[in-house]
Amino acid sequence: MADVFVEHLVTRRPTVKTMLQKCLLSLAAVVTALLPFILAGLFGIDLTMLAPVTFVGAFWGMILLFRRMNLEFEYIVTNGEMDVDKIMGRRTRKRLLTVDCRIFDILAPYKPEYRNEYESKTIVNRVDVSSHVNAPGRWFAVYHAKDGRRTLLVFEPSERMLDAFRLFIRSKIKS
Repeated sequence: MADVFVEHLVTRRPTVKTMLQKCLLSLAAVVTALLPFILAGLFGIDLTMLAPVTFVGAFWGMILLFRRMNLEFEYIVTNGEMDVDKIMGRRTRKRLLTVDCRIFDILAPYKPEYRNEYESKTIVNRVDVSSHVNAPGRWFAVYHAKDGRRTLLVFEPSERMLDAFRLFIRSKIKS
């Protein structure tokens, strides 16, 4: 059998929580930029010469944190082993998990008919690496992690990725 290599990139859409964090971060940047003027008014200390430095620093920091909030997830399947990486701001990559698909108990679409499987009380870890909570094309896998805890993985595989899984775990895939 030839080697199997499939990768797929999914961009996380902003949630209400992310938008609220960005608003609060913007407010914090404005307050920080105005800090020399606020301190001058409160304590009578002339710190206005620091205003350009705090302005640039506050907004540069805000831009960097905004970029880190832009998330992408990359799924890579290599010979039955799945890696999931989180990419922040298109610059920083972090490996979230590596799992052999042969240990999946089930791989199925995230639909109401499989609710008993993905809402089981025995599931300890839940890892959602999909683009959005209501995104179409979401699938889930349930497996026992190396530490013995039952884990639910929610992701959005491509059709090529599902074909790669079928090569290794045909009997565990539900459709």
